[in-house]
Amino acid sequence: MSTTLVSRTANVTSLFIPTQRVIPLVVHMLWLLMVALILGALAPTTAHAAVTLRVEARPVSAPIEVFATVTDANGGAVSGLTAADFQVLVDGVAVGAPSFSLPPAQDPGQKVSIVFAMDYSSSVRTAALLPMQEAVIAFINSMRVGDFAAIVKFNGTNPNRASVVQAFTQIDGASGTAALINAVNADYPGEGSNVLDGAILSIQQFTSPPIALPNGPKATVLVTDGGENSSSADINAVVIAANAAKIAVFTIGVGNFTETSAQQILSGLAAQTSASFYPAPSAAQIGEAYVQVSRLLNNEYLLTFQSGIGDCNSHSLELRVTGQAPATTTFTRCTPLLVPDVRGQTQAAATTELNRLGLVA
Repeated sequence: MSTTLVSRTANVTSLFIPTQRVIPLVVHMLWLLMVALILGALAPTTAHAAVTLRVEARPVSAPIEVFATVTDANGGAVSGLTAADFQVLVDGVAVGAPSFSLPPAQDPGQKVSIVFAMDYSSSVRTAALLPMQEAVIAFINSMRVGDFAAIVKFNGTNPNRASVVQAFTQIDGASGTAALINAVNADYPGEGSNVLDGAILSIQQFTSPPIALPNGPKATVLVTDGGENSSSADINAVVIAANAAKIAVFTIGVGNFTETSAQQILSGLAAQTSASFYPAPSAAQIGEAYVQVSRLLNNEYLLTFQSGIGDCNSHSLELRVTGQAPATTTFTRCTPLLVPDVRGQTQAAATTELNRLGLVA
């Protein structure tokens, strides 16, 4: 609400207030102001200010998972909510008693497991190597004891191409944490970009982990400029593998990711795996993107339920949280194929690109 001050022309004598009335009037106005401030301080504040949600409804044979973050007016995570504070509706019909899990930040039994997939192509190393390393290290240092992390690095000409440079290691604030940080700082020479190979290798760490991982959120954080010229995997294979394993792929765009194909990889992988794409062209934004992913994974309430929906149509999901406006989104139980944008290319170039992704012109 804005207040507009309107100036009116008037006779000066009509605006004159005798001196003996000025002081009592000022005192009275100050008193009213003080009372208003006190009442404002005593008034109840908004306990809940925002609800964000993401839904993982694939594969069709698995339960539907609803991840919900509730924040207060200052952007801080709201704790202390119970199953009774949440109601889920699918296509307008209430879901009866979904199972409920507290966020890792509130439940010592919930731990976060992350694979950091780091692009070591020459373009990323030139534009964002140090900020990328610093952001991953800051994320690792922010993780709680008992969380797990692994490091995957990739480029097209390294003898190992995409490889696990540090397998899943427990965060312990000691030797385990140090081993992860050393892996982040280790060089990975080579050039060329095989983003999709690095992404699918990261997902495979969850499907065949070297050690049993704890209960809790699991995700890949892929930091890259989206340049792709040498992967054997294609984007649809990555999405299908991620959804089969129920692994969200959060993408962080660094350096120059303005090309259409790069945008498709960065946004497509995130959108089709119930994650988010964070554009981070500057060093400060790279660090902030990791902070946002960390906050999200540590503060999401989880509601899980079985569903008889087996079609590939788009369905609506509404989440109601006590004291909040409803949050809505859509989901599908099928994994759509992602088709690259080949407009403007020659027929030969377009056909080659489609064939590389397993598609037929």
